[in-house]
Amino acid sequence: MKSVTRAAEFLHLGQPAVSGQLKLLQECVGEPLYHRKGHQIELTAVGKALFEYAEKLEHALHLSDEYIRRLQALDTGELRIGSTTTIASYYLPKYLVLSQTNYPGVQVSMNTGSTVEIIDRLSDLDLGFIEGPIDGESLPIDFDLIPWREDEIVLVVREDHELVSKFPYGVPLSVFNDYQVIWREPDSGARQLVEHALAEAGIETSIKIEVMGVAGVMGSVRAGLGISFASLQALKHASADLVPLRIKPREGLKWYLNLIAPKKGLRSRAVDAFLELCMEEGKNNH
Repeated sequence: MKSVTRAAEFLHLGQPAVSGQLKLLQECVGEPLYHRKGHQIELTAVGKALFEYAEKLEHALHLSDEYIRRLQALDTGELRIGSTTTIASYYLPKYLVLSQTNYPGVQVSMNTGSTVEIIDRLSDLDLGFIEGPIDGESLPIDFDLIPWREDEIVLVVREDHELVSKFPYGVPLSVFNDYQVIWREPDSGARQLVEHALAEAGIETSIKIEVMGVAGVMGSVRAGLGISFASLQALKHASADLVPLRIKPREGLKWYLNLIAPKKGLRSRAVDAFLELCMEEGKNNH
């Protein structure tokens, strides 16, 4: 521009104000930044070098403004989710699809683990999806535990198993002592729920077979290794050769899924948007 007058007009400032700022900048640097040439100013070598940095700063400021705009419009951002394997496999996929459809610019990553592992990783996550009740006091102070979905743990048997005809309306807990049971891994929320129910009923069982995940359960039951258990939602994805039977016929074995989210005011727009999808869909499924 080379003119203080034109610079002042561009900045909507008075010429003395611009001249004063130039003088202060030169005093701060401690080197001559410009010299006058008629009615114009010419940058010194130091002034030209500093001008290059100023241009870079202006470009970075423009990029940061654009990034903020995109964040506010949910055109960019990151959502880090931690989830137990069962929830990640059988509950979350449709919400992830909805999120990517509505907010394709938001990058979503998901890590799976047990409920305990998810809680331990909360400092590196934006949202956690866990199984069963937990002590809210065990959460970091800036996170909330939010009830999300209710499901049911059911017995899984082959369609030709005698329990299908023997207990068509649901099985008593005693079947866990009368038949070979295929157990989930020890930190499975479903297993812990079943073990708690058995302990309350005073039923002791021996554990001879353990498998990982719902897929392992279905494959083992299908192969004839024994009976097992899984969430009713997960069994909706099984083939017709596997039959779900209610445990404790009158009330069923209820299974609760919870969300762990930052407290309000600490959530990003991406977190709020995903929470809104999950909670709205959750209401529609009750």
